[in-house]
Amino acid sequence: MNTKIVFLFIALSAIPQLAIARTIHATPATFEAKVPYLLPGDVLQLAAGVYTNFLNINGINGTATHPIVIMGAGNATVFKGNDCCNTIRLRKSAYLVIKNMKLDGLNLKGLNAINAEGNTAANPNWTHDITIENLTIVNYANNQQQVGISTKCPSSNWIIKNNIIDGAGTGIYLGNSDGTQPFVNGIIENNFIQNTIGYNIEVKHQINGQRDLAEGINAGTNRSGKTILRNNVFSKGKNSSTGESARPNVLVGGFPTMGTGKDDYYEIYGNFFYNNPVEALFQGTGNIMLYSNIFVNHANPAEFRAVYITPHNGVSPQNVKIFHNTIWSKTVAGGIRINNPDVNYQQYIAGNVAFSPDASTAITANNTATLLSDNITDSYANASHYVISAARKLNKLNLYPKAGKLKAIAPAPQTLFITSTDYDKDFNNDAYDWRYRGAYSGSRVNKGWKLALAVKH
Repeated sequence: MNTKIVFLFIALSAIPQLAIARTIHATPATFEAKVPYLLPGDVLQLAAGVYTNFLNINGINGTATHPIVIMGAGNATVFKGNDCCNTIRLRKSAYLVIKNMKLDGLNLKGLNAINAEGNTAANPNWTHDITIENLTIVNYANNQQQVGISTKCPSSNWIIKNNIIDGAGTGIYLGNSDGTQPFVNGIIENNFIQNTIGYNIEVKHQINGQRDLAEGINAGTNRSGKTILRNNVFSKGKNSSTGESARPNVLVGGFPTMGTGKDDYYEIYGNFFYNNPVEALFQGTGNIMLYSNIFVNHANPAEFRAVYITPHNGVSPQNVKIFHNTIWSKTVAGGIRINNPDVNYQQYIAGNVAFSPDASTAITANNTATLLSDNITDSYANASHYVISAARKLNKLNLYPKAGKLKAIAPAPQTLFITSTDYDKDFNNDAYDWRYRGAYSGSRVNKGWKLALAVKH
């Protein structure tokens, strides 16, 4: 053989081979046989139809540049729940996109729609870089423990976006109840979650030391960071649990107080929280940036504020910044409350608008070190003096400021908040004029998204 040809052959053999993207078509009768053989860059296209067997994703790994995509034909691709198993099961998988399908749990007992399943020494599990997109999840509400999207193993770098969850025990539950199996560095955006028995979303607290043991998080090369909840719609209704089982729409737990993860934080912005007859609209602790949200509650759950920052599972509020939110809530207990924070950290409540039955409790803190500035408060009944339409019917509700209202002569200080991702954007994602107070920047005509129980666009 020619020497030059030999050298060329050797050189080409040493070049890493690029993944060759394939589109693989599957039906309810064939998909199970094709899933185990998916390679980086593959797209598994699921045909329209009814799928009665669960989707088992075990050891299916794409790459950062060539993820594996499993996609349906929108709501025409329907996975039905069954009594045996979670509808979509995830184990030891990464760089994966699941999108464009409907999951119907049929309100059967004991299963979840999507579950990154449990992690034990005998049966270890992890996931990272998973995207869940454009799913409709319905009828997983046989009991409060049923979940739409759940992680029960160390999981990092998830994106959960543009999904509808209607009727679940809990909409999204990330992490484990005992503070193990941490969920790290996620983005939850543009989802619509309603009619849950318990939480719309809970992100569980994390006990010290777990992050260094989390195989999936280490594999995902992001052992710390922030978790973002933005542009979602959260609503609870008549099917909500009561008494000791009552839950907020959203609860975020604390991060480790020492070691890896202690400086992690939440950014929660651009969300619409609507009604909770039994509990708070939002509860959280640890490190939280809460801004440009709208909170509305026409119910009056006894002793529950609309927004409550308070110790939970042994973690006290730490670095907390609450700014540019609009609260219109009938809750007699109050609007925004920071309770018993860690005195080694600083908390701020600035530039918010809060209307509650007693204006004196619309924004409060029991720690004199918490800084309150540039807020506007008034009674629940007086909201109509400030906004275009303080209507109880959602299709007529418009909390955009009236001309000349909710605007000060001098801008509120912003230097404290510039580290937040979209600190300079309002609820409509418009540039924020810091002379305004509340979630909107502007007056007279709201050209942005109309408040609704629907995906926010």
